[in-house]
Amino acid sequence: MEKYNIKNETNRDCMEASGMKQLIDQELKEVRLSEDMKNKIRNRAVCRKPNRLWKTAAAFAAVLVLGGATVSAGYHALNKVHVNDETLPELDPMKIVEMNAPEAAVNEYAFIEKDYSSYLELKNELGIKLLDSVLSSEHPYMQCHIQTDPENYAIIQVNNFILGDTSNYQLLKDIDRYSYDHGTVYFSPVSLKAELILGEEQLAHGWDTDYLGMYRFVEQYTSAQGYRVNLVEDTIAETPPEDYVSKKTAVFVADGIRYILTGQVSIDTMKEIVDTME
Repeated sequence: MEKYNIKNETNRDCMEASGMKQLIDQELKEVRLSEDMKNKIRNRAVCRKPNRLWKTAAAFAAVLVLGGATVSAGYHALNKVHVNDETLPELDPMKIVEMNAPEAAVNEYAFIEKDYSSYLELKNELGIKLLDSVLSSEHPYMQCHIQTDPENYAIIQVNNFILGDTSNYQLLKDIDRYSYDHGTVYFSPVSLKAELILGEEQLAHGWDTDYLGMYRFVEQYTSAQGYRVNLVEDTIAETPPEDYVSKKTAVFVADGIRYILTGQVSIDTMKEIVDTME
């Protein structure tokens, strides 16, 4: 489970419970959890005091984790990365980033969401310089999305950022995701997430990210570009088959932006990918 800790101002007295429940139920459809855990998520989301970022978290509360795990969300005031009860070594500091607001309407939960057909289109509209990789050419299977409160934060998600030697991509229209055949080096494509702080208040309160449940910290190392990188690995498969490749996550900060690369590749391959990010 990946958990986000973000702070923002309170701007309403109470959430509309029915609307929030509908949103959460929609997200939970794609998550492999027990009904008991799903009910706990619903109850937490609709009972908390209103907060624009709490509404954001409710939309993100249902995070699909390879093989299934528990899910939660919450906020407090640091820029730390945690794996269960372990606080990982510090990364480079996050900083305020200037970004154009996406050309889209603010939704009922007071934030903006928008899809893009390409990583280049996303960067051009937002007017920001994001890291790229020579391994990530523009292709039709890339799925780019932003969620933002333009005064405080932005979360950019790029699914299928690097395809590697995966192949045979087919769109599953009911869930808007692609199926694929794994390769010998990449057992899945590698996704990219970028987390941006946009305002002074958000910077003051920070932004934690927690990996809870079936994860373990592997190591911190310094990349070829000088980034401090934390590597995290899932531990879902207790008795994995001989050719199983666990999901790896690399977390680092560059130019004040936190980047998260995730995919079923070896540790050495993930390091090689990070070394191409510039």
